[in-house]
Amino acid sequence: QITADISALQSTLPRFFGTVMRGLCHIGLVKSEQVEETFDYAESVLKGANKSCDKQVANMYSSVYEICRNKIDMLIDFSLENFSWVAKSVRDTPNAYAESIVEYMRATFQCLGPMDEGSRAGLHFSCCGHVAERLVKLLTSPVDDLEGWRTNSSGGIAPVSKIDSFGLRNLATDIDHFESFADSTGVGQLRECFNELKSLAAALLDRELPLLLLPENQQARRKKYPFLSLEKVCAVLEKYVGTGIGEKLMARGGSVAKREFLMLEKKEVIQLTKIVKMQLGSNNM
Repeated sequence: QITADISALQSTLPRFFGTVMRGLCHIGLVKSEQVEETFDYAESVLKGANKSCDKQVANMYSSVYEICRNKIDMLIDFSLENFSWVAKSVRDTPNAYAESIVEYMRATFQCLGPMDEGSRAGLHFSCCGHVAERLVKLLTSPVDDLEGWRTNSSGGIAPVSKIDSFGLRNLATDIDHFESFADSTGVGQLRECFNELKSLAAALLDRELPLLLLPENQQARRKKYPFLSLEKVCAVLEKYVGTGIGEKLMARGGSVAKREFLMLEKKEVIQLTKIVKMQLGSNNM
């Protein structure tokens, strides 16, 4: 509301200054030989007032974004603190953390009427981008020293330490939920905030991934997943809990088989991780 008030004030400044200056001239407070000089001074003051308004609007936008970002962080940390990404089963609905984040953003965005269109769109992109960035970091940040993370980090939960194919499949459902929400806002291209996260989850669920990760299929991989980072694929593979033969056979005999997503065995995870690391090593030489 304060931002809206400042914007309204800013829009009235030219008319206000014009009215004041005409009034001063009309009652004789401005001498005829000083009219041009006085109007030049008024113009400079008007420019200064406009800059002050712009600065205040920018500060208010930053404050609103800071509040939204902190709330999103709080929801993520609270919902995922003891969350198990080794799901062992497929959900048909989004995880609770995804639903709570979407509900918060929906309620917040509905209160942005007083903001100008550009600021509203900017806040939409900032919030959705922050959600996607946090989830990518949780999935791909190293977990070699969880105690050090908890001690030295500026806040937030530790990265995901283990995840299985079912956890990735459920994450894909969460991403679909985020994208549907983004589309419902009417802000063009907002769903693209989740491109990297979606690409990472989709690739790790793709039954063709073992072939796409081979060095000779680099171009095919880039064409199919242009936002995919090999470093981040490697980071998730190092946390990937491979499916045992028994679990895989049970899945093939049940409804999970109809899902048609990649389920890697432990030895396959080890082999793919080696293939990716070899490519990363050769790229750094």
